[in-house]
Amino acid sequence: MNDKPAGWYYVGDGTLRYRDDYGWTEYYMDTKDPRAQDWPPPKPKTLLQQLREDEAARSVSVGHRGRVSTIFGRRRTRH
Repeated sequence: MNDKPAGWYYVGDGTLRYRDDYGWTEYYMDTKDPRAQDWPPPKPKTLLQQLREDEAARSVSVGHRGRVSTIFGRRRTRH
């Protein structure tokens, strides 16, 4: 059994490492990372979900801008 609760721990050299209920994970974070400024930082699963949501929002806005520019960006020619 682990004697420490799940969460981020300072492991030296300006690095945080995430420990879950089973032990140390492969998730690391630099202490200079803006997400580390709000203590405690979100769990890795939360960080990954936020990243996916941000990417989805970006892809929707890029696709939307592309459609708008093709609709309004065409030049009409007179015959």
